[in-house]
Amino acid sequence: MTLLRPLPLGRVLGIPVRLHTSWFAGLLLFAAFSHQVWAPRLTGPAAVLLSVAFTVAFFACVLAHELAHALAARVLGVATAEITLFVFGGVARILAEPPGPGGEALLAMAGPLASVCLAGLLALAGRLASGWPADLLDLLFVGNLVVAAFNLLPGFPLDGGRVARAVVWRLTGRRLLATRVTAWAGRALAGLLVAGGAAALAWWHSPRYLLHVALGVFLWRAAAAGERAARRDDLLAARRRSG
Repeated sequence: MTLLRPLPLGRVLGIPVRLHTSWFAGLLLFAAFSHQVWAPRLTGPAAVLLSVAFTVAFFACVLAHELAHALAARVLGVATAEITLFVFGGVARILAEPPGPGGEALLAMAGPLASVCLAGLLALAGRLASGWPADLLDLLFVGNLVVAAFNLLPGFPLDGGRVARAVVWRLTGRRLLATRVTAWAGRALAGLLVAGGAAALAWWHSPRYLLHVALGVFLWRAAAAGERAARRDDLLAARRRSG
């Protein structure tokens, strides 16, 4: 097994779930972030264990987000090859594009809706708890809202970008054009992340802003890859029509 090959975790609802080795970097980053919450009241092993518990629970919520996408795809008759968790969250590898803009919007909105529902349940549970369990639930509540809000930004391949693509696709009838428009919106968002992270890094001299830069680079590459895939699918469809 090579170092970069995702590690199999099993199946959930029949869908293979894998853990990319970059996830362990995410474990360290999220644990370090959440440790700041517990530090005023907890120290030593207790704070470390609680930070790890938060990170594992947070990525379980990310898995639920991706499962919502996969189940929406199943409703649309599209299979999901696998779900992979990695340093920036997770991704469900859907094997085909939805048949129309309505299906695209449904597939895109399933994940953020799942995250918002989870946030509501966690907020309710947090009101019923006290002490460190309440703090853990409250932090997971905020984490799920952040996941939903970030994914709803209108840049492809984020969920909000896919909703925007569905709208442009509906208005123009051209999926490739819609992908190009929203992919450039995704590139603009990626550029803002890189520029903002670099500026914050230079100003505050904190390595935490390197994560913003890395996320921006990842989004730029993902937007470019999505546009290339749409161009390839459009070319294959044109060849089938002409043949």
